[in-house]
Amino acid sequence: MTKDNAKLLQRWLDDKQSQANKMNEANDFYEDMRSRHQAVINWRDGGEASGNGTSVSGNGIKEGEPTAETSTDGTKLQGETTSEQTQNG
Repeated sequence: MTKDNAKLLQRWLDDKQSQANKMNEANDFYEDMRSRHQAVINWRDGGEASGNGTSVSGNGIKEGEPTAETSTDGTKLQGETTSEQTQNG
């Protein structure tokens, strides 16, 4: 009976340690995401220091700012040229 009790207690302690480790990982992840979010807000607010009242969309483009068509990875779509580019790129 004593051995069974010790095994049960050890299993319970191991389970509680596992739960604590998972909670610590979740807290670390949360703090990392929170600090990244704050860094983005600080960066965005730093770029808006002119106080001209424009807002920034979720994709980082200011209202009224011309947009170039880009693919989902942010690269320019083929066929676009700028004043610095020739038609061959």
